[in-house]
Amino acid sequence: MMIPLPAFPAAVLAGLLAAGTGASAAEDNRVRGWTIAAQLCSSCHVIGRAQQSGAFVGPAFLRIATLSSTTGPALNVFLQSHHQSMPSLRLDRDEMDAVIDYILSLKEVEVEHR
Repeated sequence: MMIPLPAFPAAVLAGLLAAGTGASAAEDNRVRGWTIAAQLCSSCHVIGRAQQSGAFVGPAFLRIATLSSTTGPALNVFLQSHHQSMPSLRLDRDEMDAVIDYILSLKEVEVEHR
């Protein structure tokens, strides 16, 4: 099931990608990770930095990112494990890496703001 992306963020991302912003491969992967998370995770998790209204059953990605135990390998194991309260995701290696890069990028931004 595909969940539609919010129109404005999706249009901004599409515009940035089409304009050839000269973004690095890491930045492109983070954008891809955000896109995947918006499609697959946003019905249960707040995936961005901004507060959102609604009843979310999963922890916010920013909260996950800022846990001291959150690392790339830890997220890799978590995303490949079955959890009772979370649907089993079938992400390929590139998709998983992109989502992990996106979540870890939230951690980097939070450290910069302190």
